[in-house]
Amino acid sequence: MAEDKKTIGLTEANKTLMDQLVEAAGFGSNMDAAKFAFAFAVSRGCEPSQVEGAGTIWAAGNFDEGGDLKAVIENLFPNVDTPYRTLESLMNIGFTLLASEMKKNPGLRMEDLLRNEAGT
Repeated sequence: MAEDKKTIGLTEANKTLMDQLVEAAGFGSNMDAAKFAFAFAVSRGCEPSQVEGAGTIWAAGNFDEGGDLKAVIENLFPNVDTPYRTLESLMNIGFTLLASEMKKNPGLRMEDLLRNEAGT
């Protein structure tokens, strides 16, 4: 059984994308952008996978202060015993998906993306 992570982060490419999104999309912080990427991956039905090359950015307890994300992950993925590894994986997957969406549509705004996800 793998030990859960105490610090979580992103690959260099995803960290660069996060920084761009914070500036361009008006996220209040890089943590907000990362939580959005996590939610985006979940909304697309992505499954967690092993992340190679992720650096550390946040202490898991600071990123998920009240434990709400851990609870969400445990409910969505009941067979997962390392929720913060799962969170890190899905954040990175989410940023990869966002990069793909932005490449297809360079003028994409987050509001439009949310509308598309909601089907409105």
